[in-house]
Amino acid sequence: MKPKPNNFPVLRALDANCNRAREGFRVAEDVARFVLNDSKLLSRLKKLRHEVTASEKTLFKSHQLRTTVRNVTQDLGRGNREKTEKVRANPKELLKANLKRAQEALRSLEEFSKLLKHPASARFKRLRYECYQIEEGIL
Repeated sequence: MKPKPNNFPVLRALDANCNRAREGFRVAEDVARFVLNDSKLLSRLKKLRHEVTASEKTLFKSHQLRTTVRNVTQDLGRGNREKTEKVRANPKELLKANLKRAQEALRSLEEFSKLLKHPASARFKRLRYECYQIEEGIL
């Protein structure tokens, strides 16, 4: 089933935020794995990343759909120029920044999936709160 063109902007936002959430969790996993040597934290973060991937598959039935709605060359957010983006004082700051990145992406995923009346919105909300709990427990 081909999506309606008026849903392309919503799907584009969902695509970008699925990527952002998974990227944030991946960096956090690497801190847990290589710096903190915390297998429990690593396992929790990996589980969240895999749940984002599973939800993503329910939003996008095919890779072709994702590439159809994606528009990297004209993305206004491409080329982040935030000064704080280039500064990480220590691994804990790196972990915190990437948990925040994942939380923000999950919130956006929750809201945009509501526009499609997609049941994944509830899952994204649950994942966001799980991420908050992780943050509270380690920072």
